[in-house]
Amino acid sequence: MVVLIVTKTTNYELHGALIESKVNHGLVARDSLTRLKQAHGEHYETLSRLRTALAAAGLAWDEVSRDFPRPWSKSYDLVITVGGDGTLLAASHQLAHGGLIAGVRSSTLSVGYLCTAGTDAVEPLVQAIATSRLKSSVVHRLKARVKRIDVGDEIETTPVLNDFLYANANPAATTRYRLRYGDKEEVHRSSGIWVATATGSTAAILAAGGERRPPDDALYQYRVRELYKFDLGSPEIEGGLFDPSQTVLEIENRCPAAILATDGQHGVIDLVYGDRISFAAAAPINLVRGWHD
Repeated sequence: MVVLIVTKTTNYELHGALIESKVNHGLVARDSLTRLKQAHGEHYETLSRLRTALAAAGLAWDEVSRDFPRPWSKSYDLVITVGGDGTLLAASHQLAHGGLIAGVRSSTLSVGYLCTAGTDAVEPLVQAIATSRLKSSVVHRLKARVKRIDVGDEIETTPVLNDFLYANANPAATTRYRLRYGDKEEVHRSSGIWVATATGSTAAILAAGGERRPPDDALYQYRVRELYKFDLGSPEIEGGLFDPSQTVLEIENRCPAAILATDGQHGVIDLVYGDRISFAAAAPINLVRGWHD
């Protein structure tokens, strides 16, 4: 089995020196630095245990950082991410044609909803890999196509595992757009639109009033955020489920500047007035959920 480890640069490595300086000058509370150091230490302890366990099981691996994205040099039978959900999301974008991925939550302070193992289960996970006992489930992904009006071309995003957010480039400004859903169209003013997979249905779109979906559901959903309704009467297309092969969901941007964010901070496409966004199903991936006894 050919294994790839995808890891991250910790927040302590990225911001620790600045925060430590502020703590030492009494500008911020010390507990923020304490948490960064704890997460940093736990992350590297987990990574070390994973390397040791793979070596003991006779499994070879390559290792890359999520923070320096570039095409992987070869294909892998299994991708193991070490971090939290953000690391797994970043790695999933590289699996354009699908693949098998397992997340290891490297710190007790990390969010690991998508991860299959925590800091205390590294060795059992590796044994399950070595003895072909992994249990995985198919999870569906979504991609967006952006037709850029000024240059006349179309770009396609990498597949997202959670969601897209379309919004004004200024988060405090009104997002203006024409929304098409099937045979219905409306011109809206709101704070943006979430478009999510079933996996992403437990995240931001749920907080915005969306619907929690079964993890293996092949349908996608959209949800308008904070719609200004006073000049719409009874709006008909505030949110719903869709199969992009059957129902068109299209957004025509009417902001001078807007963005389409892919899986949170993992990618941003800048939009100008008139750009159009549509959606299509992307290749699913197999997410490791555990292992057989």
